[in-house]
Amino acid sequence: MIHFKQAEIGYKNPLLKVTDLTLEAGNVYALVGRNGSGKSTFLRTITGQTTLLAGEISINSVSIKNANAIDKSKTIAFVESKFDGIDFLTVANYLALGRAPYTNTLGRLNQADWDFVNQVANEIGIETFLQKETLSLSDGERQLCAIARAIVQETPVLLLDEPSAFLDYANKQILVDKLLQIASEKQKCIVFSTHDLDLCIENKIEFIALKNKSLQKASGLSKLELISLLETKS
Repeated sequence: MIHFKQAEIGYKNPLLKVTDLTLEAGNVYALVGRNGSGKSTFLRTITGQTTLLAGEISINSVSIKNANAIDKSKTIAFVESKFDGIDFLTVANYLALGRAPYTNTLGRLNQADWDFVNQVANEIGIETFLQKETLSLSDGERQLCAIARAIVQETPVLLLDEPSAFLDYANKQILVDKLLQIASEKQKCIVFSTHDLDLCIENKIEFIALKNKSLQKASGLSKLELISLLETKS
């Protein structure tokens, strides 16, 4: 569960104020808003990459201000909008980075860790990529690997910044199905920013809409109603 209380999010000046909002475990939320409205900043503030200006954000009743780097890495997994690949890094070793919070000081994975890496690769459908170098993959394939790495990290909160941007429709649906499954079965709180309104509506994903420097939950709306909500100025 992520709770926001009088939270002010932005840089020198607030881009967004969240007075009182709770995002529950077991749910997937689609973060929507116009370009430049602060979606990426919102996600990066939860991870601590951007400093919270005022107020409080807590995860499972623990303030993010009080969490050290190890605690955060065991609590939040984050997927950037694009992973460009790294020279000589295989997909298997890239996915294995997700186990770093749980390994010893030498960073060695045990057999159970590798079994979990292989399990997630099979579930996401990238098992044939494991011995390939990340630079050899297409943008869409690398994005699936980035999502798998975050799942391997095994955190209660999963944040994704436009994860479907480089995926074709079939892989977008696979992604959504997987997010809904792990949120429900493993009681994770998952938030992803997106412009794929139709995909989210078809899969009955709850929206959190960013408009006029505030956030509100929006469920059961049609595409036209949602667009109207985002474009209306108060």
